[in-house]
Amino acid sequence: MWLEARTTAAQREVIHKIAGEGFAFAQTAFKEAGGERKLQEALQYASLTLSSQGIVVSKVELKSAIEKAYLEYKAKTKAVLATEAQPNEHAAQAAAKEAVSGLAAKLNDFLAQATAEVTSVAPVQPEPAPTPAPVDSAQIPVTTV
Repeated sequence: MWLEARTTAAQREVIHKIAGEGFAFAQTAFKEAGGERKLQEALQYASLTLSSQGIVVSKVELKSAIEKAYLEYKAKTKAVLATEAQPNEHAAQAAAKEAVSGLAAKLNDFLAQATAEVTSVAPVQPEPAPTPAPVDSAQIPVTTV
């Protein structure tokens, strides 16, 4: 509200554009830096650029404009990642289905082969039971020592 009350629409557009540039500058030039360092760099860039154009904005308003640019960037990045993930997800599902189909085909082949082997082997005839030898009725004396 304060920004809208004290600036023209054209100035607000310039402020948001410069804040976006400051964010982009800090994001690319200070890739390895933490978020706070990037914010400070973006603030410095935006403040110097705006003051060179004769636009005076408080640090709080400038910070909020930079953070808005950051949130817009995150929303766009998230949407792009979600869009890119969908084709990969479909490809992964298709690959999984293909793998399962291949496995099922191999299993069917294995079962068919195993079944064919069992039916092609001639049935085994049981061996005849051994016939006991005839026992002589004669008794053999046992001697003990």
